[in-house]
Amino acid sequence: MNADRNGIMTKSPDSTPKRRDIILTYLKIGTIGFGGGYAVMDLIHDEMVDKRGWLTEQRFQNAVALSEMAPGALTVNLMAGIAYRLGGVQTMLLATMALIIPSFVVILALAGLFLVWQHHPLVEGALEGLTAGVVGLLLAVVWDLIKKAPRHWCCFAVGVAALVIGFVFPGNPAWLVLMGGLAGSAKGFADALKRKRNLSGSDKDGMA
Repeated sequence: MNADRNGIMTKSPDSTPKRRDIILTYLKIGTIGFGGGYAVMDLIHDEMVDKRGWLTEQRFQNAVALSEMAPGALTVNLMAGIAYRLGGVQTMLLATMALIIPSFVVILALAGLFLVWQHHPLVEGALEGLTAGVVGLLLAVVWDLIKKAPRHWCCFAVGVAALVIGFVFPGNPAWLVLMGGLAGSAKGFADALKRKRNLSGSDKDGMA
C-alpha cells in the first residue's frame, strides 16, 4: 500500500476509496457508534486506519487535534474532515448525512419511549449502567492515546501541563490543544536552529 501526499493509504498509486464504500462505512459508524466523542474514537480509528488503510496514523492524529479545536461535535468534525480528504465536498456532505441519520432516528425513538418510561426503575438503572460503560470507553481511549503519544520530554511536559491546567482552570479545551500545538512548534523551531548551528560548526571545522 502507498500513501499519497494527503496521507491517504491506497492499494496502488491510481486507486482511491469509492464514494459508496465511504458512505457505507460512515453509515456503519453512525449506527453502532454509541456515546459519541471519544467513546467512538477507537471505532473510527479501527475503520479508517487499521481495517481500510484510508489514513496513516499520523494523519489520523492530526485530524483529531484539528477537530478538537473546531466548534461543534468532535465526532462530526473529525468524520467530516476525513470524508472531505477522501472524496471532496460532495462525499463529505453525503458521508456526514449517513453518519448523522442513524443517530437522529434512534434519538427520536428513544426520546418518545423515555418520556413514557423515564421514572421506571429499570430505565433508571439502565441509564446508570450506560453512564458507567461510557466512562469505561473513555478511559480505554485515553489509555490508547497515551500509548501512541510521542516519547519525548517536551511532549510529556505539554501533556502534564494540559492535564493540570484542565483541572485547575476548566474551560474550552481548544485553548489547551492550541497551547500544545504552539509548544510543539516552538520545540521544532528550536531543534531546527540547533541542527543548523551544528551543521555550521561542522563546516567550519572541516574548513579548518
